[in-house]
Amino acid sequence: MSYTKLIEEKYAEAVKGIKEKEEWSNEPNTKWYKYIIGLPVQLQICYLIVVFHNQIFNGGFHQYFVNGYGQFAKETIDALKTIGALKKAELLEEALKIVNSESYSDETFRKKLLGKQISQLFSKDDLFESLDNLDNIYYTDENEDIERLLGNYLRGYEEGR
Repeated sequence: MSYTKLIEEKYAEAVKGIKEKEEWSNEPNTKWYKYIIGLPVQLQICYLIVVFHNQIFNGGFHQYFVNGYGQFAKETIDALKTIGALKKAELLEEALKIVNSESYSDETFRKKLLGKQISQLFSKDDLFESLDNLDNIYYTDENEDIERLLGNYLRGYEEGR
């Protein structure tokens, strides 16, 4: 099975419960977060990395945080490290430091992010430039092929690591 097909299958399995509960979008900081964190590890890693990669390619780190996916930043950093995408994990760590410059606890950060209460993220200031610089590094990094790394991880998991 190709990497793409394997990733698509695992991602579809991961989001199955989300699609059935569309009302979650009104209260994501508890139900959405708990759902993703409660997934089996291989599905959680697949979801976190696919969403992260797609958000960065569609609108960058800024979009990733504004759209609420940044609530999973710490878990995504761990997921990236797990599959061997160490440079991309470093970039997300840097982006998280920029966005969470107040060093809020994880729970407080999630609540403020989802409540759109991190003013520098939702205003026109130097945060855009800082995150844009990280976007450019992400886009030009040819050493870490996310699809290959994630596909290898999922394949290894299926084979009973």
